[in-house]
Amino acid sequence: MTSPDEFVLRPPVALGGRQDRPAREAAGRAASRDGAAATGRDRVAGFDVLRLAALVAIVWFHTGAPGAEYMAWRLPTLAIISATLAAGRGEPRPLAQQVRKSGSRLLLPWLFWCGVYGVVEVATYLRHGTSIVDELGGRMFLTGTSVHLWYLPFAFAMVLFVNVARRLTAGVRPSYSCLLAALLAVLSLAVLAIDKPYFGDEGTPAPQWLRCLPAVFLGLAVGTATRHAELRRSGVIAVVLHNSAAYALIAAGLDDELAVRYGLAMLLVALASTWRFEPPRWVAAAVGMAMGVYLVHMSVHRMVYAVSNRLPTPDLTPSAHAVVVIFLSFAAVWALLQSPLRRFV
Repeated sequence: MTSPDEFVLRPPVALGGRQDRPAREAAGRAASRDGAAATGRDRVAGFDVLRLAALVAIVWFHTGAPGAEYMAWRLPTLAIISATLAAGRGEPRPLAQQVRKSGSRLLLPWLFWCGVYGVVEVATYLRHGTSIVDELGGRMFLTGTSVHLWYLPFAFAMVLFVNVARRLTAGVRPSYSCLLAALLAVLSLAVLAIDKPYFGDEGTPAPQWLRCLPAVFLGLAVGTATRHAELRRSGVIAVVLHNSAAYALIAAGLDDELAVRYGLAMLLVALASTWRFEPPRWVAAAVGMAMGVYLVHMSVHRMVYAVSNRLPTPDLTPSAHAVVVIFLSFAAVWALLQSPLRRFV
């Protein structure tokens, strides 16, 4: 049996070697967002690195930088890892405790940033007469005042679902639970591939939630396998081989791009599950700030775009713009971690 503390992020340490309390708290929040607990020497650090890469790839995509089409694995990967970490805990928390903890780690920052982006939207409306309310209407209460905020309510629902699913299957053999979750992942993706209701952004956040639905079951399968020593290697390999073959058939038979994305994501997650090492301090610090970067990057993106268009200098190339946004987003999160607002990043 794996340690119940296997999947938590270690507290980041300041680059000078002294532990940085805000960064340490950020790492704890990052771990709690996914339902993880403290790690020991067997911690799957590869998940940390891959999740950081997925979040940076999402920022790259949102800035319109070239090459984003080759990073189509980003969202399935992020969702699979989030569900895997939630399913990888030693024992599920009592449901009421899980609601309180996940609400504090996910919904409270979501509400805060809804307020921040809401102010931006009011300013936009006063200046241009348009706002996100025109686009989303009542769906804004599920998405937030910026479209990218949809992931936090989704993650909250996902963590609760994983918690309930683990309780319902507590008496089932781990290998059967793993197989059932893997089959449900294939079934959900096959159903989505028929009519492709996830395609486009009309009806946001429904398409985004649907794109991540198979990831919930995949994460449950991988998390179950990694939680049990007897399944850790063979279980993950079986899930990857079974689902990758099924996704290839779905992609070919139903001409479904989402199945290709999930196939790539599963291969990356499988590789990451073998990366059990102690990451460099700067990687640990970056991982602790990654979700904060996701939250702030759209405001930084707007600011950089506005400023660069007003300066008497050549416009930034899309790639340079993305690099600047990523760098400034990390800098903004670092600054927030030094302030009383650190709990919101």
